[in-house]
Amino acid sequence: MNKSPASQAACAEPPQCPSPEVQSFEDEPAQVWRRLVRLAGGRPDMAISVAGPNSLDAMVALCRDGFERVECARQATCACADETSDVLLIDGGRDPKNLAELIGRTVRLLRDGGVLGLRLASVKDQRAATASLAAAGFHIVGCAQGQGGGLAAFTVKRAQALRLAS
Repeated sequence: MNKSPASQAACAEPPQCPSPEVQSFEDEPAQVWRRLVRLAGGRPDMAISVAGPNSLDAMVALCRDGFERVECARQATCACADETSDVLLIDGGRDPKNLAELIGRTVRLLRDGGVLGLRLASVKDQRAATASLAAAGFHIVGCAQGQGGGLAAFTVKRAQALRLAS
């Protein structure tokens, strides 16, 4: 399997997001989702989950682009749904609390070593995201940041898997 851009460089601390002034929430949602899936290294053969405002639009746009295994994710509801997605894309809107809650509800869908792609409105969003990942038992092992600001992709490992590997 090809490594995603987010897995190419390990980082102890994710890069700081650009200031909100350089991020545009005026872009067409489908364009944002397309950029985010590219940043996360998503390919048409991967299982991709999308969550947040406009996730249905994102699912439709990605399906039109040839991605066949795309689903809207509201919440991981049972253990059989855990670790089924290669890529999880989340747009938390403009509220760090909303972003953290979305991550908490859906991150279990992401397989160990999968990539979490985020649309970030501010540095507060990034802090909320990393705290939510840690609370859910995930560690960031790689990261990438989109050009133009506001997009980030984190390759994540489950804390339990890291303990077993060492």
